[in-house]
Amino acid sequence: MASKLNPNVLYVAEHGESLGSPPGDSERTHTAGEAGEESSDSDGEQEETSHKLIRKVSTSGQIRAKKSVKEGILLKQTSSFQRWKRRYFKLRGRTLYYAKDCKSLIFDEVDLSDASVAETSTKNINNSFTVITPFRKLMLCAESRKEMEDWISALKSVQKWETYEVASQFNMEHFSGMHNWYACSHARPTFCNVCREALPGVTSHGLSCEVCKFKAHKRCAVRSTNNCKWTTLASIGNDIIEDEEGVFMPHQWLEGNLPVSAKCVVCDKNCGSVRRLQDWRCLWCKAIVSGIDCGVYPVCPLGQCRVSIIPPTALNSIDSDGFWKATSASCTSPLLVLVNSKSGDNQGVKFLRKFKQLLNPAQVFDLMNGGPELGLRLFQKFVTFRILVCGGDGSVGWVLSELDKLNLHKQCQLGVLPLGTGNDLARVLGWGGLCDDDAQLLQILEKLERATTKMLDRWSVMTYESLSSSQVHITQYADSVASHLAKILDSDKHSDVISSAKYVSLVSEKNRDGEKRSNQESGSSSPGESGGESGSEGKTYRSKEQLMLRANSLKKALRQIIEQAEKGRMRATPLTARHLLCSLSHYSSICGSLMCSCIIILTNNLRIFCIFSQCSEKCVMNNYFGIGLDAKISLEFNNKRDEHPKKCSSRTKNMMWYGVLGTKELVQKTYKNLEQRVQLECDGVPMSLPSLQGLAVLNIPSYAGGINFWGGTKEDNNFGAPSFDDKKLEVVAVFGSMQMAMSRVINLQHHRIAQCRQVKITILGEEGVPVQVDGEAWIQPPGIVKINHKNRAQMLTRDRAFESTLKSWEDKRKIDSYRDSRPRLNSQQSMEYLTEEECAQVQQLGIVADTLINK
Repeated sequence: MASKLNPNVLYVAEHGESLGSPPGDSERTHTAGEAGEESSDSDGEQEETSHKLIRKVSTSGQIRAKKSVKEGILLKQTSSFQRWKRRYFKLRGRTLYYAKDCKSLIFDEVDLSDASVAETSTKNINNSFTVITPFRKLMLCAESRKEMEDWISALKSVQKWETYEVASQFNMEHFSGMHNWYACSHARPTFCNVCREALPGVTSHGLSCEVCKFKAHKRCAVRSTNNCKWTTLASIGNDIIEDEEGVFMPHQWLEGNLPVSAKCVVCDKNCGSVRRLQDWRCLWCKAIVSGIDCGVYPVCPLGQCRVSIIPPTALNSIDSDGFWKATSASCTSPLLVLVNSKSGDNQGVKFLRKFKQLLNPAQVFDLMNGGPELGLRLFQKFVTFRILVCGGDGSVGWVLSELDKLNLHKQCQLGVLPLGTGNDLARVLGWGGLCDDDAQLLQILEKLERATTKMLDRWSVMTYESLSSSQVHITQYADSVASHLAKILDSDKHSDVISSAKYVSLVSEKNRDGEKRSNQESGSSSPGESGGESGSEGKTYRSKEQLMLRANSLKKALRQIIEQAEKGRMRATPLTARHLLCSLSHYSSICGSLMCSCIIILTNNLRIFCIFSQCSEKCVMNNYFGIGLDAKISLEFNNKRDEHPKKCSSRTKNMMWYGVLGTKELVQKTYKNLEQRVQLECDGVPMSLPSLQGLAVLNIPSYAGGINFWGGTKEDNNFGAPSFDDKKLEVVAVFGSMQMAMSRVINLQHHRIAQCRQVKITILGEEGVPVQVDGEAWIQPPGIVKINHKNRAQMLTRDRAFESTLKSWEDKRKIDSYRDSRPRLNSQQSMEYLTEEECAQVQQLGIVADTLINK
């Protein structure tokens, strides 16, 4: 063995240990520089072998010479008491190195030439995975599921000599035929598809592919062929069926491990066995046959989900722009599935696997691994397609925002599978408040195919910065100043021009007095204070001709200023504002004191315009907007979840935390008398507010996990029926936590404020107020918040009345077809089918019946 060792690698032989029993965490390397460093090798499966374990280590200098594929911190399970320790890992080539930290001089190494990677459990809440080699097993744990999937993708890519960036960008593990393993136990006898021997059911030593359900021992996984579920035309290979009519997909068979009471679709014989691996099942149409050559039709019909499935024959490849090249006309409206794997108590992982089993794996994407952009880009060149978002309201908003960026609202319809905490949008669309059973996905896909389309209004939430006292003073005279400036520009009478200029001058004097007082209070002097006083002392009377000349100069100067302002309106930057103010100063030097007054007004309004024009869209509202009490509860919950993620890891825990935070507000009443700190305008009309603790602006008739906070769904004398497609918002008052709790039981209506198409909220004072949009909260500083209509999205809604009508029609069709299939015989023909004894009994029955009737 010594002749085969690499002279550039340091080998440490551990005597008395077999290959199946790697050294434990208590072992030490025999190197002077790292004499105190622990080796954290974890135990592996027991293998019967007589060879000695030789642990290979390398120096940091040797590792540095190789190109790194991926590196970072992971937790590694040790063999002693199964403890977890932090280790620094480097993946370079087909070797995985690890040590205590990145500065260590000695790194343990693991050869990945014959390795396989698998998740450690079905739900995998801890984001752990296992690297299995013929000689050892490493149990590793990442901080997040995305990091775990990145490591798994990197480990798989080096085995096939793929580039890691490409593999992670397009999820190449789904397109290469490689299996996606996870460790699992089995409740009934199950057999390995590689060695055909039984798998141990209790100890979770068996591996199962999450896509095709291929079973294997951990020691056999590395020897399995890459024959996972097909995704593209290239993955089918030579099994493709071609004739004059086109290209068709054959069945993709997997041997054995069939469900109980399985029967052959051809001969109707019982299939499967608990003693051996036998009989076959198609991964697409789920057809079961006793033999591949038993006479089944060679073309696969794709099964119950054929409307939603994109057949691999329809996907040639990904072009240079990153879009699918679809050639088949059969997939007119394919389904794109986007699953948030963290939603629903981490139940999203189960739904992710189940959808890959039912559909083409190329249709299913994890939002936690790259977001929705990758899936939307791949489907962008389809004429029409449908999207199913599996997650909460935040996941739906995330996908809708990406649709805005890619401008895909016209060619796609979006459905929701509720996995979050509130799921308000899913409730109003008819998909319910919760779905935690992945066994119902077949029925859900059927309902999605029968869904109708409705438009969902979406609203832009615009935020504006706070204005200074002088700017607020000017805005009080904005309307009157605008009318007088229009008169200066349009009037042909010089007297009207002069009188309007005098009014503008008066407003300007009031503004200068206000600025002077504010500067005196702050202890500073105004730069133009002395100039204003000298101007007033040096007032002189001029002739009519001079006044007419001044009026014409004033009109000419104002027109040129407005032209420059219009040019800068489209790009109001600080540089543009500075240029306009310089122009104003130039015109004030050539005109008199009246012109200076107009210039001051225009200058202040231009400053206000520049402030407003620099503000942009804060976010987009799909469900509701809140300010005050409910936003504070949402903000505290979000902070709690960020600080302690494990305390908010389930739907039940989240609802409990909301209840605790709401109960705390019963005593504190943090935003009591909020009406004194905010002003509300609906469609430009100021609204008088009662004593309240918050405001809620509703787009859908479901709030905070199913509350009908508007208090009804029908039209009355004052307000119309609420709807999410009428381009109207409902504004209600929040009086306290008790009112929010009572609204779950009783339809309260006394807190209704308005129904409008535009909402404007002004936050007064010096302190910010909590604001939340669809559950995402922040502190909004004093200023203005506007809610305007943005666009509309096509949403798939479940129509239960249509479903019941369709179901009754299908049942009637089944009954009619059954009646039509039964043979209809006349009395003479029916007598011919009876024996002599039966004919005698029938005749005797007729005689007895005739006797009874005649009596």
